[in-house]
Amino acid sequence: MNDNNKNITIETGDAGKGSSVIAEGANTEELQERALSVFSSERNEDMTALIFCLITTFLVLLFTKWMV
Repeated sequence: MNDNNKNITIETGDAGKGSSVIAEGANTEELQERALSVFSSERNEDMTALIFCLITTFLVLLFTKWMV
């Protein structure tokens, strides 16, 4: 049996939907970079949503103050 044919099962927990199977000889650095890029893109989306919420809240407060 070749080393590349062996598989490793990684438990990812509830957030990762159970477990993942990767080859033992897989490029783990590439997998790690892909995972980190997903987290950074989610962080960027969260920051964008937070900024839009803050701007909207400021505008609502500003215009309701002017109308009174």
